Parts: sequence; structure tokens; C-alpha cells
Amino acid sequence: MNDGLKLLAEGVITHNLALFQGLGIYALLRYTKSICSASKAALVMLATTLTSCALVWGASPLMPANYSMRLPFYLMVALAAGLFWRKLLAQMLGKELSLDLPAVFVNSALVGVLLTVPEGLAEGPGIVSYGLAYAVGYGLVLIVMAGIRARLELVDVPKPFRGVPILLISAALLALALMGYRL
Repeated sequence: MNDGLKLLAEGVITHNLALFQGLGIYALLRYTKSICSASKAALVMLATTLTSCALVWGASPLMPANYSMRLPFYLMVALAAGLFWRKLLAQMLGKELSLDLPAVFVNSALVGVLLTVPEGLAEGPGIVSYGLAYAVGYGLVLIVMAGIRARLELVDVPKPFRGVPILLISAALLALALMGYRL
């Protein structure tokens, strides 16, 4: 029980993919224009991360032992999970998705989750719980940054800082605030 809470706190707060590892910044800049689009991107990230982690768990006996060969394997798994969810969501909605494939489905944060799995969690349900914790943390950052972006539109920001610069400064300040929870 204690290890599960520690893993959840680590994934959501202390080792957040977007804030501390710098992964998925493209999605942070693109899908935080509204809370609705941020929550959609967060749900898609959660679904693809869980699917990818389950695929890695199932295919762990086939995984190459050489670390340099794992990256292409993880990229294939992420691409397969992304294509699966793109096809499934397109069938459920009856139309093509407006979310583009490289930005959401094969996200650098998704590949980062797969690459940063500790050796002890790579086999078994630990990888799925690891992926869940990191995807929840990533989704929360997207939603919080969408709220911050909405509030920033109401204030007078100096012209050189409008748009992406003030959003990145806000993300850095959020990361500094969460850094106090690290051991």
C-alpha cells in the first residue's frame, strides 16, 4: 500500500514528465488553449500510456536485452498503441479525429514513460501502475496549465512575454513550487 502511494506521488508530483523531465512540451503548448482540449489530450495520453505499458508487460519476454535496442521496440509499442486508440476513437465518434498523430498518440512523454521504467517494475503489473501514475500527473499538468493560460488572457502581459514565453515561465514556476515536495 505504501509503495503504491509513493509511486503515485512520484508520478504526479515529484517526477512529473512535463515539469521536471521536459517531455511532452509540444502537447503542453498546443493542447492547453482550453480546459476541454487539455482534458481530451490527457484522456488520450492516459489510454495510450496504459495500453503501451500493458503491451510492454505482455511482450517483455520478447524485449531485447541490449538497452540500445529497447528504444525502437518502445517506439513500435507506442505507435501500435497510438494507432489502436486512433482507430477505436474514430470508429466510436464516426469521424476522423482532429488530434494529430505525432503530437498526441506518439508523444515524447509516452516514450519517456516507457524508457524511465525502473528495472524492477519492467515485468508484471508494476509497469502498468507506473504508467498510470505518470499519465495522471501529465494530464493534471495539462489541465492546470490550461487554467493558468485562461487566467493569463485576462491580465495585461508585456508584449515580449505574450503567448508561449509566459506559458513556459508559468510552467517553470509551477515546477519550482512542486520541487519543494522532493526528498
